[in-house]
Amino acid sequence: MSDVPQTVESPPAGDLGVRVLYMLLFAVVFWIVSWTLAVTAIAQLLVRLLSGRPSPELARFGGAIARYTKQLVEYLTFVTDRVPYPVGEFPA
Repeated sequence: MSDVPQTVESPPAGDLGVRVLYMLLFAVVFWIVSWTLAVTAIAQLLVRLLSGRPSPELARFGGAIARYTKQLVEYLTFVTDRVPYPVGEFPA
């Protein structure tokens, strides 16, 4: 069992078709999030090179993206039935 409370779950096991549709949606979301993470990492590198220290705001945003990516991967690989944001909650 997961330590994370499961507030929104996938449809019952018998309704795999809905899960497949969710998975297709979240695969596209994962692709977008991956590019967002890449842009964030490059921006953080540029800030570090120009100012000598990383941006706390970008670091906080990067952490949120990392937690969301974990949530997406766990759903896509059937580790959990907890449906990721925007259907479920955004990870804190």
